[in-house]
Amino acid sequence: MSRLSYSLGFILCAFFWAFAFYLENSLGEMPCLLCQVQRIIVAAMGVIFFIAAVHNPARSGRSLYSFLLFIIGLFGLFLAGRQLWLIAHPPADIYSQCSASLSYLIHALPLEQVLKTVIHGGSDCAKATWSFLSLTLPGWSFIAFSILLVLNFVAAFGRKKALS
Repeated sequence: MSRLSYSLGFILCAFFWAFAFYLENSLGEMPCLLCQVQRIIVAAMGVIFFIAAVHNPARSGRSLYSFLLFIIGLFGLFLAGRQLWLIAHPPADIYSQCSASLSYLIHALPLEQVLKTVIHGGSDCAKATWSFLSLTLPGWSFIAFSILLVLNFVAAFGRKKALS
């Protein structure tokens, strides 16, 4: 069961990544600062899910993968929630702020300041430009991270089928 859950987690991460690039390249939805970091988090989770699926670990290995996926996924869930909060409560000077790209921030600022800036979000992060079934992209990201965390727990704590 764990290999199947890890594989499904990897497939979902690949789907989420592909969909994000579809939105960017086909629909012209440029990712904001929080969206860029959430993409990196989905990619990191996808890599861990893939390694775990190939490795098919025993109980102690599943605990390690589960811990890593939980910490990374929780940060993604937090950032998606933060973006939902920014959309619901936009800053007063939303149109006067200028948000820099993630690559610029990484090259120009120390890591601590980059993390503070990412968590604070930029003016682009408070704008909801795309929605589906009345949910904005951060809402769907929140659901996606929740699904990935549930898959993580199924893989970690589900029964491992014995080989016959």
